[in-house]
Amino acid sequence: MSDTPPRDHRRGPRHPRWRVVVPAVLGGGVLVGFGSAATSAAWTDDAYGVAEASAALVDLRGSSDGAAWSPADTAGAAVRLAAVTDLTPDKPVQRTVHLWNASSVPLALTWASTNPTTLLDGCVAVTYSPLPAAELAGSPSSATAAAVTTATVTFSVPAGANAAACSGRSLGAVDVVVQGGTS
Repeated sequence: MSDTPPRDHRRGPRHPRWRVVVPAVLGGGVLVGFGSAATSAAWTDDAYGVAEASAALVDLRGSSDGAAWSPADTAGAAVRLAAVTDLTPDKPVQRTVHLWNASSVPLALTWASTNPTTLLDGCVAVTYSPLPAAELAGSPSSATAAAVTTATVTFSVPAGANAAACSGRSLGAVDVVVQGGTS
């Protein structure tokens, strides 16, 4: 005798449900894939653009006398100002810095943050006049009026400093840096 239940032959052979579901899902995925590829292809196109470009020459020069120009925009290439001697509280000393934008583009000028504001252990205060607010025109071939400006550096004994200790002190040459940037 057999323990297997008799098969119901009225229904026909039984197929597992996954044999119907898997092909239907795969077929639907293929249709979705073809549809999205066709849509993507319809919305994709090549685009081309043309523009001119050129390199800019940036060259800021400085001078203490307005005649002998040298690079002025890095710590290794600063404007060297003449020595300052015999400072007293009532007699500040000013030095003029001449600046020439020898660049091919206009430059906005700023004093470098590394420039000194005090020297000789606080006996000398250093102040800087404002630089032009407008960009300085560029002139690579010569120091034309539109490409040149001046600024002032003032050395003084600050109020409240020990006059006996600070009066008559002298400074050697002082280097200052001006930076130029394009907007």
